[in-house]
Amino acid sequence: MSTSQKQMLAAVALSLGAAGASHAQSTANVYGILDLSFGSFQYAGLDNSADNKSTTKVESGQLTTSFIGFKGTEDLGGGLKAMFALESFMRMDTGASGRSDSDVFWARAANVALAGDFGKAVIGRMDNFLYQQALAFNPFGGSFGFSPTIRLTYGKWGPDKGDSGWGNSIAYYTPNLSGFTAAVQIQPGESQTESTSTGVMAGYANGPFAIGFGYQSVKSAEAPKANVPDGAKQTFGLLGTSYDFGAVKLFGQYGQYKGSGFTAATDNVKTKLYQLGVSVPVTADGKVLASYGSQTKELLTGDVKHEILTLGYDHNLSKRTDVYAIFMRDDDDRTGYKAGNTVAFGIRHRF
Repeated sequence: MSTSQKQMLAAVALSLGAAGASHAQSTANVYGILDLSFGSFQYAGLDNSADNKSTTKVESGQLTTSFIGFKGTEDLGGGLKAMFALESFMRMDTGASGRSDSDVFWARAANVALAGDFGKAVIGRMDNFLYQQALAFNPFGGSFGFSPTIRLTYGKWGPDKGDSGWGNSIAYYTPNLSGFTAAVQIQPGESQTESTSTGVMAGYANGPFAIGFGYQSVKSAEAPKANVPDGAKQTFGLLGTSYDFGAVKLFGQYGQYKGSGFTAATDNVKTKLYQLGVSVPVTADGKVLASYGSQTKELLTGDVKHEILTLGYDHNLSKRTDVYAIFMRDDDDRTGYKAGNTVAFGIRHRF
């Protein structure tokens, strides 16, 4: 982290403290997640390629991407509240900021909002609805390291063009209406050559049952994703559901991507994704997790399938700290490709 970034964080922390002291009706908090794991990491790839070579290393943010955040709420009266969120990804293994060098400092969130009986309106940088639906209905949540759904959507072999968060965006969330919720999001391209990306989602949750659907049309993108060419777009729909029986919680997802107007023919094909998962409490503090995901690209030369199976055990040491063990098998059926096996052990702390 550079000196200027450290000074920025210090200034934000001081301002939060001042706000909390001077306004009794306001709250401000510092929070985050620190996730580090150690193990042998190997992914599907061409035999003897960099991806397919087993590497022993320390990795950050594999189960949950590590980050630090600042958020606050001001009661404006009459049921109206003003809110803000500033969140920065961190690479705990090296101390660097961001998920990669391409990330801006506040890449996870940088937004302000108004909330009341009407729902909530947010403006700035925030998670998009595809990512929110992807993490909600699989046992490994938003894990970029181990969740089949997230890896097959946003990883190296994933077709997504718009990243998990959208900057320059506006979103509206309805209030919870007896378990029903809905939202709409817009990301203007903000140039003469970039078009507007849009997203919608809707869901229902009642007791042990939940179901949700998200759809987005991506026509522009920001770093670290490559810009979407003028006239090109990618659409994606994702349906997910879960049911908690108490002794076991089941998850399921199905989605379809479709690109058009891209230079690479492989970006214009239909891609199907499905995931089945389970979470089983085995003690008061521990649970077994399992998820199988499959991605199929419908190429002119024939379908290409990428499969990921992840098994894990997560144990809570306290309300804020847990340890975990993960096995993941990553397989690609293309000629010359070899499966990879990952074994990792980690610790995750929330503050």
